[in-house]
Amino acid sequence: MIAMRAGVSLAALLAAGVSGTAWAQAETQPIAPDTTQAAAPAQDVATPTAPEASGDIVVTGRRAALQAADERKRRSETIVDSVVADDAGKLPDNSITEVLQRVSGVSIVRFAALGDPDHYSVQGSGVQVRGLTGVASRLNGREIFSANNGRAILWSDVTPELMSAVDVYKASTADLIEGGTGGQIDLRTKMPFDFNGKFHVAGTGELAVGDMANKADPSGSVLVTDSFDTPIGRIGLLGDIAFSQFSSLSQFIRTSPYFKTALSDGTNKYVPSGFAYGDEAFQYKRYGIYGAAQWQPAESLIFTGSFFQSRYKSQSSDYGTQLDSQTLAVDPASSTFDSNGLLTSTKAIFNRDPNTFAPTGQSITSSGNKGFVQSNTVTRDYSLSFVWAPKDGPLSIKGSLQRVDSHQVYDRIDIFRDLGFGQSYGIDLRGDLPQISVSPATQASFNNPANYFWSASMPHNENNTGRLDAAQLDAEYKFEDSFFRSIKVGGRYAKRTERDYSNGYNWTALGRGWNGDPQLTYANAGKGDVATHAFKDFFRGAATLPGNLMFASENLASRFNVNRTGLVQSPPAGFCNGIEFDCSAAGQLPATGYGGASGIRTPGFVLPGDRVDNRTENTAGYALVRFGPQGNEPGISGNVGVRVVHIENEGSGYVQQNGGTPFIRNGVLQTLANTFVARGGKADFTRVLPSVNLEYALTDRIKIRGGYNVTMDLPSFSALRASGSVGVATTGNAVAGQPGNFTNFTADTGNPLLKPTLSNNFDLSFEYYGRKGTSFHVAPFYKRLTDLPIYSLTNRQVTVVYTDGKTETVSASATDYINSTKAATVKGVEVGGRFFLDMLPGALAGFGFEGNYTFIKSSNPGDIYRDITGAIKNDAPLTGLSKHNFNATLLYERNPVSLRIAYSWRSQYLLSTNSNGTNSAYTYYSAPGVITNQDGGADTSTQIALPIYGGNYGSIDAGIRFKVTDNLSFGIQGTNLTAAMQRTLMGGYPNGKLVGRSWFQSDRRISTGINLAF
Repeated sequence: MIAMRAGVSLAALLAAGVSGTAWAQAETQPIAPDTTQAAAPAQDVATPTAPEASGDIVVTGRRAALQAADERKRRSETIVDSVVADDAGKLPDNSITEVLQRVSGVSIVRFAALGDPDHYSVQGSGVQVRGLTGVASRLNGREIFSANNGRAILWSDVTPELMSAVDVYKASTADLIEGGTGGQIDLRTKMPFDFNGKFHVAGTGELAVGDMANKADPSGSVLVTDSFDTPIGRIGLLGDIAFSQFSSLSQFIRTSPYFKTALSDGTNKYVPSGFAYGDEAFQYKRYGIYGAAQWQPAESLIFTGSFFQSRYKSQSSDYGTQLDSQTLAVDPASSTFDSNGLLTSTKAIFNRDPNTFAPTGQSITSSGNKGFVQSNTVTRDYSLSFVWAPKDGPLSIKGSLQRVDSHQVYDRIDIFRDLGFGQSYGIDLRGDLPQISVSPATQASFNNPANYFWSASMPHNENNTGRLDAAQLDAEYKFEDSFFRSIKVGGRYAKRTERDYSNGYNWTALGRGWNGDPQLTYANAGKGDVATHAFKDFFRGAATLPGNLMFASENLASRFNVNRTGLVQSPPAGFCNGIEFDCSAAGQLPATGYGGASGIRTPGFVLPGDRVDNRTENTAGYALVRFGPQGNEPGISGNVGVRVVHIENEGSGYVQQNGGTPFIRNGVLQTLANTFVARGGKADFTRVLPSVNLEYALTDRIKIRGGYNVTMDLPSFSALRASGSVGVATTGNAVAGQPGNFTNFTADTGNPLLKPTLSNNFDLSFEYYGRKGTSFHVAPFYKRLTDLPIYSLTNRQVTVVYTDGKTETVSASATDYINSTKAATVKGVEVGGRFFLDMLPGALAGFGFEGNYTFIKSSNPGDIYRDITGAIKNDAPLTGLSKHNFNATLLYERNPVSLRIAYSWRSQYLLSTNSNGTNSAYTYYSAPGVITNQDGGADTSTQIALPIYGGNYGSIDAGIRFKVTDNLSFGIQGTNLTAAMQRTLMGGYPNGKLVGRSWFQSDRRISTGINLAF
């Protein structure tokens, strides 16, 4: 007989999202009736019982949750890993990305996005499954998204306190919604009937602080649910609300590309073209609301309605100084280089005259910016569903209706200034961090506001709205006493629309003297408009900086974040008379206004090119056959099915012509009009997605799975966008004063005709389930991906309009998204397991270990980049894929203590081959005054597009929880305890050398909280 102790009862197991029926069936049914993603919530598999220990069972909340996850994996029809909430309804981490990073085969990106390696994300953003970024997001088996130009939800938007479990599907069955070449992630919420008719109240409260941000962040949640019998049947109600705040401070140092540079001694070396450093204070507030109602008018029929809302409001404030120049050089006699010729240290980087290679003696100008961002994203899901499943009947039917609305508002402004950095600066790149030095005189100049010049402002605003309407119907007919268990058929229709407004990045000079307004300095700043920013304890004292610097104040940036009109007003008439190019002596302005209003575009979304519309309609049908021997007879079981999907993509927008400058083409003088040209595209595709999942149980503890399936990803709306710009490339005319000679048209647009990506997936999984809480698996896999969207050099057909009114369809040279003509492959293996030392006596029996390792290797010959000499290369791996991923967790689970020390690590991975700052062109002088084109192009510059990699990264988190009574527990948790540093690396240098691009440092974080459940 099995006994339950320490307050872990059936009710506690039910609080983890387990129905009483499912709990009972777990001991009697060898195969769950429906464990796919489309299963009704009440049909979830059980939280298993705990391991035996001297005739008793000792179960704490987290161990029960681990066992529930094992049981779900064991009973699933395909390859699934799960993370389940404990008996207090709590997932083990404070964000969905943190939860997912510990799942075997899953890794997260600690940047704002894969294509944005210059902005750090402390909790992580994107998720890869088995190295692929094509990961579909689901809520209770149904599609969900954020209106952010993509297809999936932003994981940071989701409130983890509302979740009962997170399932990661690594292989597919025909009844799963199409999408996810890497896999699908399903967020499962709690349902009223999961609590077996018991009135239940649960609450959490937590307070956290980061050691760098030094702000107290509260969070909390409350769940109330009850079920009761009425004359019209059983009714259950559930309400769940949650709030969390998160504050962080991250710091960065960055080096610019190392341009190939001929030095004064005749050698060619690679010298950094500049540097940047700064910090970002970030805070989000996340609000979650969830409600569900269930009605069971008859034993065989259940209706469910649910509402889910996640609101994510964030604000960030960043300060950065940047120095970039194409004329920097060093004295080789006072500098050191590595074996590949890359600079490692120098006492002086200086500006030189490219015609003589002699130092100019002029001050190096640096730029600096104050950035301020506010965003607000709201995603709402409204769902109605039913399940009709007569107990003694062979036929069951279920269906659902769903609407998802998502709205995102994003407002950012950057206010720039210029500052002299002396005639030279020193840099040492030999240690863990770059060390930058300037002369004492230069350092002293940083304290004088008259040395800071107002230079430019740049706003960026987005307002996106997306909607999804979907309907699904499934029917299953079960056979008795037959090898064929059941046949299941169904269909789904979904319409997804998104309207995105974006007004670009309208960089515009403030008053500069030459544009009608005087050049103002910080000595002229209005009251409170500038401030000295102290880079406190930079990289915890490990980095040497030139000094603290002055910037536009946060107050100034926040006031003009949405509308900068007041920022760019002209100073009073007569201000700076006679000293328009340096107004320092004129003193303080009476009010804010730094000039440049004549150059700004009208605030808001007022131009045709600001709007892009996208629509996707999916119509899908499937058939699935389940089979296997009856009872406990040995044999092969599984499912075979096919899903047929028809997709219609349509996009519309406008292409902005960058016209107004005459050029000579075929001997004729022509000029593009400054206008917007409507552009659209429509394409439809039909794809057949077969799936085969086989399972053989050698014993009741050992399973072998095998599978083949084809999965599909749709291109992001960003890649499909119909908007963009068109211009003309020219070369100089031999006749002075004459227009340039036409070279080619250029374009920067999306591609509404992109095909879906298909992945042919082959999977094996060897699984062992020992004593409760003990498991082990080895899972090799292979994927072949076709029609990957890649950012590549291509030709695009566009329509242009000339100033004389004539139109023409032309071929333009573009760096744009195309479908790769070559297949990419991914192969690897996952190894993972967990065990507890139950055989040890007393308290030692509570110790356990959980770990997993994933090896992944890819080939991606279709994607290209340009190295530092402009040569085109195609040897980059798939974006986001780490070759090695590793997790190790020390566990202790024995009432009343639950302890976890977790280490997560991933090796380097490609972030981008076309990121800002590493995709420019530079001029290479092979000798004084001699320009040499290294890439064979027609112009005089060398075009580069360097690959940027995220470096190896590992962090340690730990937490301990004490159960005081059956209803009360409290705990403490720490994240990033070792203050791990994230690096990025630049490729494209001789012999495959990777050099440092960026270094990021962020908070250690400690939180403490309580959990109540009644």
